[in-house]
Amino acid sequence: MNVGRAVIGASTIGALVLAVGLGVAVAPAGELTTTAISGGACSTFPVGSAGASSWFMAEMQNDTGSDIRVHDVRAVELRNVTLDRLAIAPEPRTDSPGLIATDDAAMPEEYGRTVPVDSGFVVPAHCELDIVGRIVLRDPEHAGEVQGFAVTTTGNLGTLRTSRTPETYGVAIARRDAPDDTPCFVSDPFEPPGWAKNVG
Repeated sequence: MNVGRAVIGASTIGALVLAVGLGVAVAPAGELTTTAISGGACSTFPVGSAGASSWFMAEMQNDTGSDIRVHDVRAVELRNVTLDRLAIAPEPRTDSPGLIATDDAAMPEEYGRTVPVDSGFVVPAHCELDIVGRIVLRDPEHAGEVQGFAVTTTGNLGTLRTSRTPETYGVAIARRDAPDDTPCFVSDPFEPPGWAKNVG
């Protein structure tokens, strides 16, 4: 059952979904870049929900004139959630990163086909890398999140470089004693994480 969805900067009906704005950062030349210095999206499921989970899509850009090969992708920080899936979507049917709040474990059709994060996927010049995954809130927690993704790429002579994007994707279940005041983020999504403050 789809409960709701959020795209960065917009939300639709269903679960209470919160989206916050993104800033701009510049990464060193020759690496994947990101337009985000903070921000993200989260969803809150109703009081009494048996569980809570969400699918997300984050993106990074290859602004160089050369192809970039992905060696691996990992989540930087997990708080009170299990990362159930993490993959690369070569040709998603949506061009907006964001969050889909649902208890359905099947990958949303919007993401299209996916490949493993360690499959050697090549990001063509002037194209995007779309990272998709699913987080599941751990019982008995009321809120949890994944914050940031680290993408390791293979450069000339096999050298490895790591680029990071700091978006936070959260999920929560409203507390019975404070259904309107349950935070759906564990951290402050407006505050760039320490590891992201010196990017670029």
